Amino acid sequence: MKEFFKNLKDVYTALTKFQFMRFCVTGSLGVITDAVIYHVFLWLLQVNAGKDRTTADTILLFILPVFGYVAAVIQNYLINHLWTFKKETEEHRISIKLFGKFFAVSLFSLIPRYAFYTFLLIFNNITPDLANIGGIAAGMFTNFFGSKFVVFRFRDEALKRIEEPKEEK
Repeated sequence: MKEFFKNLKDVYTALTKFQFMRFCVTGSLGVITDAVIYHVFLWLLQVNAGKDRTTADTILLFILPVFGYVAAVIQNYLINHLWTFKKETEEHRISIKLFGKFFAVSLFSLIPRYAFYTFLLIFNNITPDLANIGGIAAGMFTNFFGSKFVVFRFRDEALKRIEEPKEEK
């Protein structure tokens, strides 16, 4: 049993060694958080998602995903700040300004997600679940590069300031 847990730890270490893999782990946790919050709200509010739903149920079906999405974005920002991009953020605190950038990148990432989802669904006759997975993957790449080069890009800026010669007065 001891060997099993050692092997499990080695697999975890190997998978999370690379920044992109840590980003994927974080994103997966975000997907789980999003889905759980959505389903908890459906259950608490007893929303009928069937064909015989009321207008109020229909409105709730369009509003409730926002809560799970926002919770997942907050969670992902915190984990990415503290773990995924730890080297980049070691001298920077968690802040509303950085979260705003992260949220903007996350919203922007919805564009390729839904574009690819629609492309797969309409033009390739793929099931909605598979098209959704493809869309999530497309959005994930945009989100990763936006996070890496827009939100958590501090070290490059600090190095540029150090390397720039100071002007003499």
